[in-house]
Amino acid sequence: MTNIEVSFITINYNSSAYTIKLIKSIQKFTKLRHEIIVVDNDSKPDDYSNLQNSLSSFNNIKIIKNNINSGFASGNMYGVNFASGKYYFFINNDTQLLNNCAEILTSYLNENLSISLATAKIYDEKGHFSSSYKLFPSLTKELLGNSIARKVSKQNFPSNKMKLDKPTLVEVVSGSCMFFRATEFCKIGGFDTAFFLYCEEEDISKRIWDNGGKVIFLPDAEIFHESGGSTIQSTAILKEYYISYKHLVFKHFNLFESFILISLQIFKLFRRSFKRKNGYKLFLFSLFGFRKKESLKYLQVVNNEK
Repeated sequence: MTNIEVSFITINYNSSAYTIKLIKSIQKFTKLRHEIIVVDNDSKPDDYSNLQNSLSSFNNIKIIKNNINSGFASGNMYGVNFASGKYYFFINNDTQLLNNCAEILTSYLNENLSISLATAKIYDEKGHFSSSYKLFPSLTKELLGNSIARKVSKQNFPSNKMKLDKPTLVEVVSGSCMFFRATEFCKIGGFDTAFFLYCEEEDISKRIWDNGGKVIFLPDAEIFHESGGSTIQSTAILKEYYISYKHLVFKHFNLFESFILISLQIFKLFRRSFKRKNGYKLFLFSLFGFRKKESLKYLQVVNNEK
């Protein structure tokens, strides 16, 4: 297939029911020339079979079997190897398009060449506006809060609680819905695969801005996101967030700033240790420096079955 406008890229991990719903919504609302790339991150055999059988009638879908659960960043980068679109639409498998989202995003970026990354308006299960964008971590934000951080920022990016009704530049977009100009995505090296599950969106949004691109929220494009639908929360998953956060901080801040930001997280976990179930486990984990060796990334077993 040639002259593809949009390459949809999504990851399936033991959640084929969600993936199938997403793909049906893409086929329903997307009329422009597109392809769908599903990276299966070593799901259980029955889930992978369900995925294959349910999607066998579609001719513009590529199901790529991964023999290891390589996480979000690496899984999506694996999918990029098979993508040929002018735009890459990375979208969580527990989402569904609510309108001709891809056309809206494509049209806007075609007419606005300075935009490298866009996101849509995201709704939750109750039909309420969910967070499509946020601020990048900063000392000001952590010490004084979002409102003051916005006021002292040169760009004065909008609060994620504002109901925006027009295209608006934002600092960081939601990782569940990221629409890239493919050339810009490739130019900056795509996702940092050191992140296994969290903070990829903060990192790549910042790198877009740092390299002269712009990031925007387009409210006319709409999707539904069943938050956490494809990820079961556990202490191990929560640990993964802090491992990723530490990598993000030390990548983008100097040593002094990084030390302060990490110390603030440790203090927050200390306070939460008295209020939340298993909170003390996360606090103890923080005291050992959010050790990277405890990442789920290093607990993977390669499936070499043929």
